[in-house]
Amino acid sequence: MTLDLLLTTHNHLHPNHLEGTMRNLKAITIAVGLALAFSTPLAAQEAEEGPEPGTIVFSQWICPPQNLGTLNAAVDTMLGPILDELQSEGKLMGWGVLTHSWGDEWNWNVYYVVESHAAFLEVWSAYISRVTERHPGALQQITPLCTEHRDNIYSVYVAH
Repeated sequence: MTLDLLLTTHNHLHPNHLEGTMRNLKAITIAVGLALAFSTPLAAQEAEEGPEPGTIVFSQWICPPQNLGTLNAAVDTMLGPILDELQSEGKLMGWGVLTHSWGDEWNWNVYYVVESHAAFLEVWSAYISRVTERHPGALQQITPLCTEHRDNIYSVYVAH
């Protein structure tokens, strides 16, 4: 699997389906693969060019299981197409949704893969702008479907 494929793959995961479970495992494998994929190319490039390492942002939510279908439908119909646009424009390297029914309480997670923290802030601004312009009130309808939210921003550093 090439780095390009890893960075352009995204998943729309739906709970209670074998296919969703397999996609969930694939998405987790992709996230881990991203960290590993960045290690050698970034280490080699850093010595030559000194680029900033990649960044993975996780937007994590605690959502009642009965709301996951509605959330995933919002991704499929409203949010996902905008994220796909940002990816096609080269602003976003990849994105996906991870859901689970077995694990901790943070059961609906959106991840974004970008070049840097600064790049994420630019992507986020463009994303929210487009969502509010094209789907007024959508975020105000989606947010109450979950009870808690947190964000984690990870810089991909690999020590050898």
